Amino acid sequence: MSIHAIKQYQSEVEKIIHFGGTKKETAIRNAFYNLLNDYAKSKGLMLVPEVTIKTPSGKNVTPDGTLKDSLRQDWGYWESKDEADKIDDEIKKKFDKGYPKDNILFEDSNNAVLFQNGIEIMRVQVSNAEELDKLLIAFINFE
Repeated sequence: MSIHAIKQYQSEVEKIIHFGGTKKETAIRNAFYNLLNDYAKSKGLMLVPEVTIKTPSGKNVTPDGTLKDSLRQDWGYWESKDEADKIDDEIKKKFDKGYPKDNILFEDSNNAVLFQNGIEIMRVQVSNAEELDKLLIAFINFE
């Protein structure tokens, strides 16, 4: 995709924080959703918000976004966390609930963490546009 899109995202988050006076997940996650969806489009995918999926144990979980193709197949999942949360604790909680581990991206506006096939593949600071670009490309290109 492009570093330009990431710079636009970073600028948008700054504006949201400035105008809204808050860094809460619910206030700023739409900016990341838009960024992620821009990357997804380059691969013919779409990030669909709040799709409930059934885990192998039969539980229902609802990631903030599911990366889907036109055949409605799932390609990955995105989970936004609040920067006040400890991202590693939140990741553990989600995995304990049965969230898929095949291709899932967690972010808290400071850090982005990518898991593929149950292994942490990449962890980057969101402020580092070049590294975030690599992470997002790895996420949307996972097969």
